Amino acid sequence: MDSNTYSIIQWAERSAAGSDPMASLTADVEDLAAQELDRLTDAALAEQVLVLRRLVDRLEGQWLQRVAAVDARGAAGAELGQEIGSTAGWLRGRLRLGAGAASSAVRTARALFRGPLTQTARALCDGELSAAHAAVVAHGTHQLPDPVTAEAEPVLVEAAGRLDPSRLRRVLHHLQLVADPDSADRARESRQLRRGLWLAPTWDQMVAVNGLLEPEAGQTLLAALEPLTRPTAPTTVGAVASAPPMP
Repeated sequence: MDSNTYSIIQWAERSAAGSDPMASLTADVEDLAAQELDRLTDAALAEQVLVLRRLVDRLEGQWLQRVAAVDARGAAGAELGQEIGSTAGWLRGRLRLGAGAASSAVRTARALFRGPLTQTARALCDGELSAAHAAVVAHGTHQLPDPVTAEAEPVLVEAAGRLDPSRLRRVLHHLQLVADPDSADRARESRQLRRGLWLAPTWDQMVAVNGLLEPEAGQTLLAALEPLTRPTAPTTVGAVASAPPMP
């Protein structure tokens, strides 16, 4: 058991006897895990899928709110009596997040709970929009002046209730073009210069793939490549041991 899992279990045991809402939440998740899905009707199962997704997004909002508070206090590492200067670095180490995911979470948390996106934060915590939508709004308004963001936010929240994240990203791009065309042009030129896809054979006759694509093109490529990335058979110690010798 790794140290992160152990510390969470210790915390849950310490909180179980009290009225800590985190302990109650942990108990509710345990009840869900024990539920026998085969006993649910199709309608009940489908309803749970929808309700749980909304609850997951609301919990993501609460998590981001606490990330913002930890960041504001400089409390990263306090659970171990340490002082860690980077909130993103702390998230990487403790939660094993990738560098991009950790930085994105901190940037989103700051914009929602320490910046101008108060309506977006409230909508996320109320379950009216998803964490993915909130991140698109936060990242898309990052370079805009706060007054411009505050004026546009009601329209963006309304759009987030109707559009998927990819289409919402296009709305943000249009807002950037209108609000700060020079900066938007520079950002577009930078993206275009970095855009591309490179394939190269390796010494063992495999193919290395590298590159950077626009979000929509990237999703299309991922969908096309996904069947090719599936393993043809599970690789286990037993399978390796029973494989015939190489000629």
